[in-house]
Amino acid sequence: MKRTNSWTEQVSLGESPGPETLAELMRAFNDATERLQAAHGALERQAAELEQKNQELERNHRLALLGEMAACLAHEVRNPLGGLTLYVGLIEQTAGADPAVRELTGKLRSGVRHLGRVVEDILAYSGNVVPRHAPCDIHAVIEEALDLCDPQIAERGIAVERQYVSAPVALEADPEMLGRVFLNILLNAAEAIVGTGCIRIETRLERGERTPARVQVAIADDGPGLSAEALARLFTPFYTGRSKGTGLGLAIAHRIVEAHGGEISAENSAAGGARFVVTVPVTPRDA
Repeated sequence: MKRTNSWTEQVSLGESPGPETLAELMRAFNDATERLQAAHGALERQAAELEQKNQELERNHRLALLGEMAACLAHEVRNPLGGLTLYVGLIEQTAGADPAVRELTGKLRSGVRHLGRVVEDILAYSGNVVPRHAPCDIHAVIEEALDLCDPQIAERGIAVERQYVSAPVALEADPEMLGRVFLNILLNAAEAIVGTGCIRIETRLERGERTPARVQVAIADDGPGLSAEALARLFTPFYTGRSKGTGLGLAIAHRIVEAHGGEISAENSAAGGARFVVTVPVTPRDA
C-alpha cells in the first residue's frame, strides 16, 4: 500500500497513525493551546485595563461634578465673608481698646480667615489648572518649599535628609505650582511625625530610549504611615485624616501634577512611614 504523508489521510484510509505523525499532532495541539492561552491572557489584561479606565472616567466625572458644585458654593460664600471682615473692623473701632471685645473680634477674624482659605482652596481645585512653563531647577523648587515650611519643621525638631542627584535637574515647568505640591507634602510629613524624626527627600532622573526624560521626587517621613482607607482616598477632595485642613491640599496637588503630564502616588515605605512620589517630564508634554 502506498505510504501517506498525512495522519488525516492515514485515518481516512483506516490506517493507524505512526509515532512520527502522533508527535507532529501533539506539537500542533500544544502550539494551538499555547496560542489560545496567550490570547486569553491578553484579553484578560485588556479587560482589566478597560475596567480600570472606566473606573477612572467615572471617578473623574464625579470629581468634575463635585468641583462645579463646590465652585458655586465658594462664590456664594466669598461675598458674605468680605462683609463679615468689614463688620468686625467696625466693631473694633466702636469698642476701642476693650480687651473683651478685642478677644471676641480676634476669634471672629480667625474664623473668617479660615473660611477664606477654604474658599480659596475650593476655587483653586475647581478652576482650570494651566501651568505657566518656564525654565527652573527642581532642587531650587524643593528648597523654596522647605524654606516656607521651615518654622513647622524646626518647631518639631525634625531633621531633613537630602539625596539629590549630583547635577542640577533643569526642566520646563511651573515652579510656583510644583512648589505648592512639595509644600503640601512636606507639611503633611512634618505633621505626621510624632516627636523627633526625619524627612528624607530623594531626586532621580529617568532617561528612556523611547520615552521623554522625567524627574522623580520622593518624600518620605518617619510617621506612622497611611491606613488602607487613606491610601484609597488620599487624593479625593475633602478627604483628610487630620483635625485641621480642608482635605483639598493633596487633591489640588494631584491636579497640578496631572496638568504637568506627570504622576503622583503614595505608599507606606518598608522602613515605616509614608512615602510620596512625584514624577514629571523634564519637557512639557505639549512642547
